[in-house]
Amino acid sequence: MRAGAGTPAIARPGRARSGPVGRLPILILLFVLAVTACSPAGPGPTGSPGTAGPSAATIGPSGAASPDVTASPSEEPSVEPTEEPTAVPTASPERTPGPSGSPSAGAAGRCFGSNDTKDFFSSFAQEVPWPVYCAVLPVGWSVEKGTYRLKNGGRLTISYRRRADGARIVLDEGAVCQETTPCVPAGSSLGQVDFGDRQADLIDAGTAGLVAAVDQPDNPAWLLTGTGIDRAALSAIAGKLALIDQ
Repeated sequence: MRAGAGTPAIARPGRARSGPVGRLPILILLFVLAVTACSPAGPGPTGSPGTAGPSAATIGPSGAASPDVTASPSEEPSVEPTEEPTAVPTASPERTPGPSGSPSAGAAGRCFGSNDTKDFFSSFAQEVPWPVYCAVLPVGWSVEKGTYRLKNGGRLTISYRRRADGARIVLDEGAVCQETTPCVPAGSSLGQVDFGDRQADLIDAGTAGLVAAVDQPDNPAWLLTGTGIDRAALSAIAGKLALIDQ
């Protein structure tokens, strides 16, 4: 029977309308996807890591270790391992000489190493009344570590390493024998060698190495010890030790 004008029409099942309302969910989905794609993936790095500064060598005119300025008579300087021709200074509980406060390296201009190492020697030499020597080495060596303090009249110790074979020399001067017993290991005498402008007793101390000693067991005394190095090479290094202008 046909529906009359007053009879409500019955909607037949069929395809969904494709008008504006039918397309709305699709448009919303596309919008969400577009927004997501444009959003940043997340916070990125905010900067690059800083460069570490010198890690531990301190040299101070009055006693800081590794080439580093104003300190008390008990300060201790030191120099850390660095490839020739530079040394890395870093301060210890004393003062530290830097580009703006350290003494001129001119007094130690012949010393092996960087300006920091030269300042290390120059600073110490100005604080003690006795002659201070530094090594004058060929290419292939590097500063390993250096320290000094003013206690007991002052003492400076610095070591150098030859990269090719691991040979090592240690220059120790000042209150060496007052603070170390014995200051020179027992061994056999090999005669005398030049020690800068002085003469040193050369001693074969066996496993402790070769030792060129001046004025031991007095205070001050000067020692140059070599391990992994032969007599001729140590004698040549001892003879070239430079006296620092004070």
